[in-house]
Amino acid sequence: MFSKGIGLDEVKRAYKKEKNPKLRKRMRMIMGLMEGLSTIKVAEKMMVSQPNVIYWKKRFEREGLSGLQDRPRPGRPPKVERRMMERIRKEVKAKRLTKATDVRNLIYKRTGVRYSLMHVMRILHSWGLSRKYS
Repeated sequence: MFSKGIGLDEVKRAYKKEKNPKLRKRMRMIMGLMEGLSTIKVAEKMMVSQPNVIYWKKRFEREGLSGLQDRPRPGRPPKVERRMMERIRKEVKAKRLTKATDVRNLIYKRTGVRYSLMHVMRILHSWGLSRKYS
């Protein structure tokens, strides 16, 4: 059934380590199929459509576990380069900045780019930091 030579045990190990809920759901679909459930049963159990299960089954067959990852999507390029944002992230952590306004001002000071408070809060969230107003 699965051509990449990946067994159920390997998928289960990867599932236990994975933190991304989307990937965990896709892995549960694959585990259900590997345990002998039909695509219809897996779809019902996971509350997704049968074509969705078939799509992820085919991706897994072709690409293995890496096929369950989201593919990069086109989008607007960031205003600030990734390396600069990483430096700012380290500075925010070192200075223990917790207010979105302070972080927004730091980003502006370092890059000349003025982000909205809402966007700064999204950035802080992506860094795993608290998002306080003010």
